[in-house]
Parts: sequence; structure tokens; C-alpha cells
Amino acid sequence: MDISIENFLSSHPYAETTKRTYLDILKRLINHEPDTLTAQTLLDFINSQNWGNSRSCVALAASQKYLSWAYGNSHPSLTAKIKRVTGKPQRALTSDTARLLLASFDPYTPKGSRDLAIATLALDTGLRCSELCRLLQSDTNTQQRVLQVIVKGGQWEAAVFSDETAAHIDRWNEFRKNLHPKGELFCNILTGNKLTSNGLNSTIKIWGQNIGIKLSPHDLRRSFAVISTENGAPERVLMAGGRWTNSQMIQRYTRTLKLDTMRKYLPVHSLII
Repeated sequence: MDISIENFLSSHPYAETTKRTYLDILKRLINHEPDTLTAQTLLDFINSQNWGNSRSCVALAASQKYLSWAYGNSHPSLTAKIKRVTGKPQRALTSDTARLLLASFDPYTPKGSRDLAIATLALDTGLRCSELCRLLQSDTNTQQRVLQVIVKGGQWEAAVFSDETAAHIDRWNEFRKNLHPKGELFCNILTGNKLTSNGLNSTIKIWGQNIGIKLSPHDLRRSFAVISTENGAPERVLMAGGRWTNSQMIQRYTRTLKLDTMRKYLPVHSLII
């Protein structure tokens, strides 16, 4: 790693996932003589990578933060702009598909019990993959049905969960205690080691395959927003529950759901004789 990139990342309190993303971008940028970049040549560099709009916007932000840190606020590339395009609606479980998923686990086996606890906790709280992996048993109170965990950005946040999820976690803990794990709530059922984000991502992908759908950890976070909205959660309550600082992500996640309310007003339906 270029020492200047290493020092830049070490000088900012970025989450590990953000650091990995920025590192990939900046390792490419460093080969394009960053001290000589203009707004146009920075955009040319980003366009040459064939990234999508979202990644390009992240790349611009990462590059400009680095260039400002390395060369000062007068660096000519800092005037570059990319228009952010709203992406297509992303996957989320319906209530019926969520029920199908939860019914696919065998709660009387160590793996099935663990996976059911993870799935219900993810649906109740919207925790990200990395947050589920780092969640400690000691920070998960099944009597009060509340947890605290370090979230994206490095801050401690709390979340609440249902009686049903608490029961699934308690059942998993009966299996867990025989695995001699460390502090994390969820662990590998063979070794007792903590789950990794890559490992959990692969596990959740298999959950989807078992019921005939594509599924990722972030689909469960979106499903938290969608199903909570279907259940009548006010937007401000949902923002607090999902630890969002504004309603933008909720609106993105629930775009298709809100359009469904238009179905009963569609003109052609009323015209069919």
C-alpha cells in the first residue's frame, strides 16, 4: 500500500468496509499522478473504470477527500461533480417470502437454531452483515429484548427485537454454550469461532437458494424497512429503529411498496366490462 494512502485512511475514523472500498479506489488513483489531476482528468479516470453510477459517486468522494488531505483544499480536481442517479428498486422479502424463509430452518439443530436466530434478528433490527457478526452475547438482552452494537461509522447504537426473536436467540444459546465460543453471539457451529462477513454472506445466499430466491444480508435490511412499513410503522419511528439519520434510504427501499397503493385506482381496471 502507498504510504500516503495508509496515512490518509489511518487519519480518518472510517469503518473497515469503507476503508477497504477507499483503498481499492485510491490504489488505482495513485497511478494517475494525482498531484496533476484537474476536475476533467479526475472524471476521466473514474469513467475509465467502467463503474456504475453509485460506485462512481463513491469513487469521486473518496478521491476528493484524499486529494484535499494530501494537497490542500485548492486542488483543482475538487470542483468535479457527478450526478447521482436513483437506482432501480432493490430486492426485499415480502411478508409471505419472509415466512417461507423462517419456516425453512430446523430450530432443533445447532445450525438451524443459529440461522433462525440470525434471520429473525436481522428482520427485526435491520442490522448489517458486519454488525450481526460483531454483536456480543453480553450486549444482547433477551429479557428486555434490546441489544447494543457498534454500527457503520464506529458508533454504538441500540436496537429492539420481538418476543419471538428473543425465544429463538435463547434456543440458540442452549446450543452455543456447548461450542465454547468467545464473546460474539453468533459463531461457527463446528469451531466456535466468530462468524465472518464473507461466511455469513455465503450462508445467507444458501438460505435463498433453499427456497428458490436470490438473497443477501442487505436484502434482510431492506426487508426490515419494507415489512415494518407494511405493518404501519411511522417513518420517524422506522428511522430510529433502523438507525437512519434521514428518511432517504427508507424512501428508496419502499418505493415499489408505496406504488402498490395505486393499484386500486388504475384506470383500465375500472373500464373493463
